[in-house]
Formats: sequence, C-alpha cells, structure tokens
Amino acid sequence: MDDTICDTWNYLIPYISDYFHININDLKNSNKVYYEACNCTFLEYCNFFRQNSMSYALNYPLKNNAKEVLKKLKQDGHTIIFITARSTNGYDDPYKVSAEYLIKNEIPFDKLIVNAIKKEEVCVAEEIDLFIDDSVDNCTKVAKQNINVLLFAARHNKDCFKFNKVLDWLEIYNKIERINDNGRENNQFRRNKR
Repeated sequence: MDDTICDTWNYLIPYISDYFHININDLKNSNKVYYEACNCTFLEYCNFFRQNSMSYALNYPLKNNAKEVLKKLKQDGHTIIFITARSTNGYDDPYKVSAEYLIKNEIPFDKLIVNAIKKEEVCVAEEIDLFIDDSVDNCTKVAKQNINVLLFAARHNKDCFKFNKVLDWLEIYNKIERINDNGRENNQFRRNKR
C-alpha cells in the first residue's frame, strides 16, 4: 500500500523533518525511506509514527490514477489482494486503519493482509500471479518464488534495473492489458486470477 497506491513518504516528510529535526530537503533527496532516512532506530521511528498513525494513514494522497485503475482491474475480473507490512509496531490496529483507508478512498479489494513481513510467503500462499511493490528487496524475494513483479518507481529504487519498473497506475494497466490483448495466456498477468 505505502508508496504503491498512496504517496506515503512525501506526505510524511514535513512531519518527519519536524519530529527528528532533519532538513526537509535532505529527506526529499534521500535515497532511503522511513527510519533509514531519519538516522534513527526502527523503534524510534515506530514511536514517532504511533503518536499520529491514524491521522497520517487516513490522509495519504492516492497515487495518480490508482483508484480508477484498480476499479477497472476489478471490473476486468482480476482479484486484488493488498499485502502490507503495516503492523502493531506502528498502528494500534493495522488492519482497521488500512481497510478504512481503502474504503474511504473507494479502492476495491478482495483481501487485505497486514503484518506481512515475509511478503514472498504470502504471495505463494495466496497464489499471486503479479506482485507490485516499491521495495527492491520485496520484489527480489517474490521474484525468487517465480512470481512476476512490477517495481513501482521511487527515488529509493532509481538505481535498480533488474525488474520491470512502472511509473504510475496507467502504465500498470497498460502492461496488463497489452498482454491480454495479444491473446497470450501466461503466468504474468492471467485474467480472473490474482
């Protein structure tokens, strides 16, 4: 979800800058995200986040065309499963806040899985055909399971060239449709599958 359907990092930058006393431009130009960019421990970052997680997480702006494309993919017969690492480290109830965000923003979904530290295991268990994420590490682990991945472009993955990279949700839709229009059934983007 974060930095894939919603613009989490850019939304948080002013709050992180203020809380951790980091120059806002340094955060904007960092090739790291979240606690790595804050020069703090994971627990320190979680403490910052827990203080306002509900107000933050419900107000992230959607990525351009995310809602429209996800609605169209659902209409086309695709199953949509959100797999997020959001956990009780940063949220009182990660499922509730994530579901509330999706519903508030009219994002269709068939299933929501939180606390997914090992996303590759979830993808295998859910028989995922296509995984979309902004994390090179997550994409690498999922790809090793012979699951196709699209890497959502972000400044923290700009130097990665080993995956198909997408800039926005229209590009994701076009990649899926291009394969479907060619009439080729393959493991990458099967209709009526996950």
